[in-house]
Amino acid sequence: MSDQQPNIVLIIADHVAFAGHYAQSRYDYRWPALEQLAGEGAWFNNAYAITPVCTPSRASLLTGKRPDKHGMRWNCEYPIPYNRTEFREDEVLYCQALAQAGYQNHYVGKWHVGTDNGPDHYGLSGWSLPEYGNVYSCQAYCDYLASINEPHPTCLIEHHLLQPRLNGTRVLMKPDLPWDYMDGAGVLSGSAEAHEQFFVANMASEKLQGIAASGSDDPFSLVVSLWGPHHPYYPSQEYADLINPDDIPVYPSFDETLTDKPLRYRVQRDLRCQHRAFERWPDWKTWQQVLARCYASGLQTDAAIGRIVNCLADTGLDKNTLVIVTADHGDGIASHGTGWDKYSSFTEEVGKVPLVMRWPDKIPAATVVDDPVNLLDVTATMLSAGEAVVDHPLPIDGEDLLPVIDGRTQRDHMICDHFGHSGDVCFQKILYADGWKYVSAYSAGDELYDLQNDPFELHNRINDSATAGRQHRMRQIIIDHYESRREQREAWHPPEFWERGIVYSSAEWPRDESLHLYQLKTQQADENLSPVL
Repeated sequence: MSDQQPNIVLIIADHVAFAGHYAQSRYDYRWPALEQLAGEGAWFNNAYAITPVCTPSRASLLTGKRPDKHGMRWNCEYPIPYNRTEFREDEVLYCQALAQAGYQNHYVGKWHVGTDNGPDHYGLSGWSLPEYGNVYSCQAYCDYLASINEPHPTCLIEHHLLQPRLNGTRVLMKPDLPWDYMDGAGVLSGSAEAHEQFFVANMASEKLQGIAASGSDDPFSLVVSLWGPHHPYYPSQEYADLINPDDIPVYPSFDETLTDKPLRYRVQRDLRCQHRAFERWPDWKTWQQVLARCYASGLQTDAAIGRIVNCLADTGLDKNTLVIVTADHGDGIASHGTGWDKYSSFTEEVGKVPLVMRWPDKIPAATVVDDPVNLLDVTATMLSAGEAVVDHPLPIDGEDLLPVIDGRTQRDHMICDHFGHSGDVCFQKILYADGWKYVSAYSAGDELYDLQNDPFELHNRINDSATAGRQHRMRQIIIDHYESRREQREAWHPPEFWERGIVYSSAEWPRDESLHLYQLKTQQADENLSPVL
């Protein structure tokens, strides 16, 4: 154990409306606690989920590996072929590596990375719930309400996408299943203290107070995983009052016709997201109110984050503590022809996430990082700071961000993955390079965007001949990525590991790898283009 090892506090928000919504000139929506933390540390302008769906994103954050390594490509509660519902028994999570380096490790809040095994299975002390977790109905939440002398809250549902019969009704927030009232927006009754975000923040603060009172000299890690601002958007009245729906201008891609987008966009919009053709939420006036509740839920999430950060200061635990705030993925709300939830396409709205890091005396205050980074890098940064090593035949895929923060290294490109949203399969590799974004989608239509001049992805340039050279170069980078992973796979799988049965079954390796690579190579060869402009 080294005197330089910091405590590590990782705060994960869930499903944040960020790209296109946060800190925009047309509407100034910001989180004050997050902004203050960024002023004391580093803000990452171009941070992304490695894949924009809850379980695979969280599994990648816990392991530092891409989904094709840990095997969770879609949400764990769905019985999807070739998808793991638990980590392999030989998998190494960040906390297990930190434990070997002398850390005490804790976890509070949403898990959603397995149907049976929770944080305690991996040596994490604290509290969570199986699968997604039904927080408003769990016993721990009911005990919390009793401790603060609050009744069980009700909720006025103003708009519900899939059950319009609930519009204007008040329900007891004690659902049989977590999704019973999920696709809605409204206001939670009673004190703000009864909100799920403050429940988790209170539990995290109690954990920090216990750590401080223990007097232990061992470094610790704590993950605080919030359930929000993921829909349903039911903020407390105090936070709902902070956002005036009438002030929210039309979202730039709200009325997008999708004529230059692959067919999957229209399928997502019309079937999954209930397009206006179905006469559900047809006008911007309704979306203004829904977005207002979404933004207010974000502000309440920020307030919960602020409480945790303040508790670190109050307990004196902030002095040598690396604090990281991020989210598992973004939110497609109101985008690309009226979106809802996540997409099976890697849009900026669902892929981009907030990322802030503070480490006193190690990260300079008010640092801004423009390099493209992802959540795998967060894991690598925690392991590097904690002087921990993952001992496993499958190496982690992220890179330590501390050298990026201080300018010692730079990243000129980055590749993310997407497999579709929970069963509607669409295998994609997403390359960010030089301000451009290339989406390679196996048999589902490629996309190319100039994000510097078209941040809302309104103009797919894939059929623009002026971009031919750029496309060729970007596809070659993706081809090289596939080739390197094929070479790595052969190195990962020596015969003794196959015999021990601890690496991959045939079902665990994505079936599209070789086909997608073949498609890219064929496309590249057919174009007969020079790779250099």
